[in-house]
Amino acid sequence: MRSDAFIQDLRDWIDNHIEARLDLDTVSERAGYSKWHLQRMFKEHTGLPLGEYIRAEKLKKSADRLTNSNEPILNVAISLGFDSQQSFNRSFKRQFGQAPGAWRRSTSPAQHAEYH
Repeated sequence: MRSDAFIQDLRDWIDNHIEARLDLDTVSERAGYSKWHLQRMFKEHTGLPLGEYIRAEKLKKSADRLTNSNEPILNVAISLGFDSQQSFNRSFKRQFGQAPGAWRRSTSPAQHAEYH
C-alpha cells in the first residue's frame, strides 16, 4: 500500500474509533509500525503530529456531543479519554476559544459548524 493511501486509511480508522481510548501505542500497534516511525510518516503526510491529530479529532467529537446533547461535560471528557475535566477544559478552550460550558450555552449548533 502506498504511504499516502496508508495514512488516509489510518486517519479513517482513527476517526471511526475516536471514542475509544486511543494513544500512540494503540495506533502504532494497529498500523504495524513503531510509534516513532509512524509519527514521522504521519507528520510527513499530514503536516500534523499524530498525537495532535488524535486530540483535535477527539475535541471535534466532544464539541458535537456538547452541541447536540445534554450529556454532562465530565461524561463527555472521560468517554473521549481525557484524564480529568480540567485537562479537557484546557484543551477545549485552546482549540475552540471558549470553555465547554460556554460552548454549550452559546447560540446555535449552526454557528459551531465553522470549527469543523
